[in-house]
Amino acid sequence: MKKKFWRRGAAAVAVLAAFAAATAACARPATNTAAANTAGERVRISVGVDPSYAPFFLADREGLFKAAGLDVQIIQTEGGAAGAQNVVAGTSEMSGNANSTALTVMAGNPKLRALGVYEESDRYFQVVLRDGVTPNSIKTMGVFPGIGLYFTDLYLRSLGLDPASIALVTTSPPEQPALLARGDIDGFISFDPWITQAVGKGSHVVGTTGNFGAKYSQWLVASDSWLSGHQELAGRVFRVLAQAADIVASDPDRAGKAVAAAIQMDPIEARKQVTQIDFKGRDFTADDLDQARRLVDFFRGQGKINGDIDPQKVLLSGWFNQNAK
Repeated sequence: MKKKFWRRGAAAVAVLAAFAAATAACARPATNTAAANTAGERVRISVGVDPSYAPFFLADREGLFKAAGLDVQIIQTEGGAAGAQNVVAGTSEMSGNANSTALTVMAGNPKLRALGVYEESDRYFQVVLRDGVTPNSIKTMGVFPGIGLYFTDLYLRSLGLDPASIALVTTSPPEQPALLARGDIDGFISFDPWITQAVGKGSHVVGTTGNFGAKYSQWLVASDSWLSGHQELAGRVFRVLAQAADIVASDPDRAGKAVAAAIQMDPIEARKQVTQIDFKGRDFTADDLDQARRLVDFFRGQGKINGDIDPQKVLLSGWFNQNAK
């Protein structure tokens, strides 16, 4: 039987920022009427409030969008599906979302499109168990919806355990360290600062998602209707974001300061979390498509996706290389 503990509170989930060289070579000039009509148009981008969005925060703080001739407004949300939902509602033109979240929103909103990847990691999410608990003695796991459930399922199967035989306690990430300390759960899979808090309360890390072959990525998302008239503008925005991602990857101190300024976080902790993520703007690969299909199959099996969604259609393979590289 699955227990459920529902709580209020914002889930601090899962990644981005942008850098742009202030030269004419970094941004393509308008070459057609549609491009000319979007000159100076504001682009609102919804993001979450954790270090995985470092490229957005860095580009915004250092004026890199502006240096590239772009009017970009970064809108902070509670994370999760909120960013993509803002795009659906028309209160943002673009959003940064984890692949699992984007796909679940896309299932009910087939006009959403993913333009490319700006970060990924197989070590940002870690497995923590209460002291005295070993992987093979797990009876109860704390799980937050979406990617948390997916990772937990993969982890348990990698141990040879049937997920149906384990009690899954539905929580938000901030609740998990306390539940673990009280003995209400044996472990959970999450990210910092919740991992560090749990270790401080007498638990231990036993691995990362990479240890059982799992990872996640974050995508830049837009609506098909907006994108159809703003291809060049979207490409210029993503080009800056990709350049910022390169800065974050090469200079985590700089990235940590940008994150700290944006979300009132300790810069040392922000730097630590940034180094757990691989920041790089890129096009979709066959592996991204395969992973998207696995996620869709999993969430459909869990009853979380009811609508039709074709990953090959909503992931715009080739778009980044044609428009943002």
